[in-house]
Amino acid sequence: MVKLSERLQAVLGFVRGKTLADIGADHAYIPIAACQSGLCETAIACDIKPGPLGKAAENIKAYNLESRIQTRLGAGLTPLHTGEADCIVIAGMGGMNIIEILTASLETAKAAKRLVLQPQRDLPKVKAALSAMGFLIEDEKTAREGDRFYPVVAARHREG
Repeated sequence: MVKLSERLQAVLGFVRGKTLADIGADHAYIPIAACQSGLCETAIACDIKPGPLGKAAENIKAYNLESRIQTRLGAGLTPLHTGEADCIVIAGMGGMNIIEILTASLETAKAAKRLVLQPQRDLPKVKAALSAMGFLIEDEKTAREGDRFYPVVAARHREG
């Protein structure tokens, strides 16, 4: 079982659905843990940079999950087809970046049954943007890691 930091455990705690998409997947720890724990059947690990995506592919292989987790190179939600993922995680980046990602691919974001967001800053702006885009916040918590606190928000589209 992959070991997660407190911040990533908090994110994982909000994951639900058949197919998870992790945007900015980095090392793919969230998709690996979600598949290992049965929180999803399949996952897609997306990253904008080839280096982190290569590391993600190595980790996926190390845990023998190549048949359940795909890697895709691309910015934001663009590597996904609308409706392909019912849970989308965007964690470990600035709130303004998260807002830009959601705005740029709003139909894909709306099609997911759940968004799990962990902005590093600008939480009030993320919440305001979610509301303006038609999302409802279903749950939220704060994770502590060392001397830092990290907000985690789960949301769904009002019409979803």
